[in-house]
Amino acid sequence: MLIMKKEYNLKKLKERPGKVKTSSDAGKIPISLRLEANILAAIKTEAEELGIPYQTHIGSILHQYASGALVPKKTVELLKRLSAS
Repeated sequence: MLIMKKEYNLKKLKERPGKVKTSSDAGKIPISLRLEANILAAIKTEAEELGIPYQTHIGSILHQYASGALVPKKTVELLKRLSAS
């Protein structure tokens, strides 16, 4: 069993080698995001059905939106009605 110490000596920490990733093309950037509980639950459920982590699913949704591939449901419904006419 691992027990935490009350205090740690942070002076012993070593600096990580390499440059800090800050540019947008450097890879993934950690962010903090607040979502409504029901939205997060739906995303987690959908991610579980897809067999992927929910963070990956959120990233995929955001990528689709940013690239213009994500179409709002209202637009799909409108296109269906127009094609049926």
